[in-house]
Amino acid sequence: MCGFMNISTVHTLSNTKVSRLFFYGLACSYVVLLLLYFVLSQYKGFMVVTFLIGLYFLRHSKRVLNHPEYHPIVAVSPIVEIVLLFLLFLGSGTEIESIVFVLFIADLLLHYKSWYAFPFAYGGYLAYIFLWSPGGEDLWRNMFHILSYSFLVIPIWSTKLLLNQRDMNLRLNESLIQEARTREEMAALKERTRIAEEVHDTVGHTLTTAIVALEGAQLLFDRKPEESLRKILIAREQLKQGLGNIRQVVKTLKAKEGTIGDLGLKEGIQKIMTDTEKQTGVQFILHYEEVTHLISLQKYVMINFIKESITNALKHGKASAIEISVLEQQDTIHIMVKDNGIGSDSFIYGFGLKSMEERIEAIGGQLSVQSEPMKGFALHVRMPVARGDG
Repeated sequence: MCGFMNISTVHTLSNTKVSRLFFYGLACSYVVLLLLYFVLSQYKGFMVVTFLIGLYFLRHSKRVLNHPEYHPIVAVSPIVEIVLLFLLFLGSGTEIESIVFVLFIADLLLHYKSWYAFPFAYGGYLAYIFLWSPGGEDLWRNMFHILSYSFLVIPIWSTKLLLNQRDMNLRLNESLIQEARTREEMAALKERTRIAEEVHDTVGHTLTTAIVALEGAQLLFDRKPEESLRKILIAREQLKQGLGNIRQVVKTLKAKEGTIGDLGLKEGIQKIMTDTEKQTGVQFILHYEEVTHLISLQKYVMINFIKESITNALKHGKASAIEISVLEQQDTIHIMVKDNGIGSDSFIYGFGLKSMEERIEAIGGQLSVQSEPMKGFALHVRMPVARGDG
């Protein structure tokens, strides 16, 4: 008995709103047909009809469904109901029993586990056609009826599976988007921490040096004016350097989504290409296919990957032409940056590419590099699509 108490037969639709919609539709039809039969049979079987309706709503009540200790009621109730249905409709010949039985089975398929609902679906139907249906002794006719009945039962069961799978996919997609947003926040926090450390290590050191130089100049101003002037000049250079560092930090802090501002992904890439071409004269070719609207973290990673690839092509590869391609295939984004630089048969990831590889892998992507001497570099990134809100 304890083992039975622990077994739950409940397995309704995962989407609560859709589940309730199906319940209300089936419940209304079921109750109306039972009451119609009660009227057509000249008010016979009042207690049975009342008991059937009461059991139906009892096993669907929130209190029973939401508390595992009441699940035995949910398991036993259909057994009692199907027996009462057979007693109620025995020899009626109204054809209402066929519709009521189908509604009863549809309810079981939508709200119970398959191993529990299917024996009712086929056991009850076989009992009906062999014991009460006219022509129940005709085997071939019964087989045809069972086949026709299966074309009703299987789609109902399949609909439940498809709706549950769809709801599961939606929740999974929401979970992935939430995870990506969390990683985006973590990446932003990590970047702020890095900038803070950079400010402390570079700007702080530079300003400290300048302050020490000025204090030294103050002490030497009367006794050694030449040495004092030299220290003032050193302090001035240090302050210039510190100002440059501060401007660089401010520029980084103001950057948004890979320094493309509110531009879309394609426009951001084109802006980088245009700015770089004006400054260096390198020639660009862009192959861009329309891709899914991405979350900002992915755009950030893509834009910075392209910037880092261009920097390497110019700085190390001495490239004069760079080809960029972006396309989506089977829920995967492919980004390729290829140059005509000097290339190499062996290379080591620098700090920029190493950091970029870590960011790409953090969002489930993969970075690969191809190169041969005098044949340039080709950097390829593959990352799964995490769809954005718009």
